Amino acid sequence: MAKKGEVTKKKWETMPYSEYKKRVQTARELLAKHKMDAMILFSPLNWRYYGGWTDVAQMHNWVWRSCMIIPRDHDPVNVSHGAFYWQNLLTTYVEDNRFWSETEGGRLLASFLTGQQIPSEFWQLLIDTLKELKLDKGVLGVEKGPDIDTYLSFEEYDLLNKRLPTAKIVAADPVIWEQRSVKTPYEIGIIREGCKRSVKVLKTAFETIKPGVNELDIHRAFWRACAEQDLLESPNCSTWLCWTSNAEEEGGVFRWITGPVDRIIKKGDMGISDCGPTYKGYQMDWQRTFYVGDPPQKQIELSKLAIEGEQAAIDALVPGAKVGDAHKASVEALKKKDPMQMHIINFVGHGMGLSNHEPPWIIPDNPTIVKENMVFCVEVGAFDLEMQLVGAMPEDIVLVTKKGSEILTKDFPRDLWIVK
Repeated sequence: MAKKGEVTKKKWETMPYSEYKKRVQTARELLAKHKMDAMILFSPLNWRYYGGWTDVAQMHNWVWRSCMIIPRDHDPVNVSHGAFYWQNLLTTYVEDNRFWSETEGGRLLASFLTGQQIPSEFWQLLIDTLKELKLDKGVLGVEKGPDIDTYLSFEEYDLLNKRLPTAKIVAADPVIWEQRSVKTPYEIGIIREGCKRSVKVLKTAFETIKPGVNELDIHRAFWRACAEQDLLESPNCSTWLCWTSNAEEEGGVFRWITGPVDRIIKKGDMGISDCGPTYKGYQMDWQRTFYVGDPPQKQIELSKLAIEGEQAAIDALVPGAKVGDAHKASVEALKKKDPMQMHIINFVGHGMGLSNHEPPWIIPDNPTIVKENMVFCVEVGAFDLEMQLVGAMPEDIVLVTKKGSEILTKDFPRDLWIVK
């Protein structure tokens, strides 16, 4: 057993020790900037980001309630259910791990493993820990915004306030997103590699699109390729949607945000694939459009127009610019060629990381300043106003560099994929 303060390589580490230390130090600096004494993190994604561990079985409810505390003036502390003992032991560099268990057998086992006295209630352990750290009267940030799944219920949030009457509970989101929106070199390496593998997977799936093929089989080909590229992990946060449709069918050419269905592909079909797999926790989100047979000239023109609009947004994402400028650039590019074109959703892109949709959102007038090493998913559509053709909405994963933006999914052409 390592002594306190002694760094040992974890058997199944999820990040290097230097990366862990860097993230914690940055969090402390941002806590000071935003005048918070600590963050109490209930999101498993944030446990992974800051501590290198997570709930791989996705048991996100009160039965296994856990959290991670990141104080401004103290090392991080995990307050976990005893079921996560091995996760903490084998994956995280957090040295101060405290456990609870609701059963006598669980407490005896955890006590034997840790040498600690194990309480039977999460909230008592959390409050006692905060008092020991002299944080029970401090300003404490918790995940409150719409961009983080915290798995904390309204009742439990009320209970937190009730059990800490002298503390001030505020939103930790400004700290979290100021940090997580700018990727470290370690994260960029993972995302870059994930994009390369994701491109190979999507090409494999698209090559199976043929008349007479069941749409379900396209998805099966995609997931088989994901397994071969090690793009399946636990927790499995991967998402991929690839839909086919035909103007002659019910619903026409639009089948947005739907899963695969038992449908045979035929000539004249159109479709879009969206999102993608997950690599080492980081989710890929990008789109391509296809047409089965000889596409009408209008469909080709819409695809080209969409690419122009997307590229205009990408070109606007340079260090020092406002994120909202990219939205404005995309609108101007579309309307320059077709004044009737308009965005069907209020954003043309978003950040990407441990979730496939993260701040900052590319929406009108977003004043957030673009910074080097931000990663965006840029998606701009051009659509058939007569609703006979799907049009196109190319989406790419983009890294902001000192010189501009680098498209990480460029190895898959943005042009309309034509199936013969």
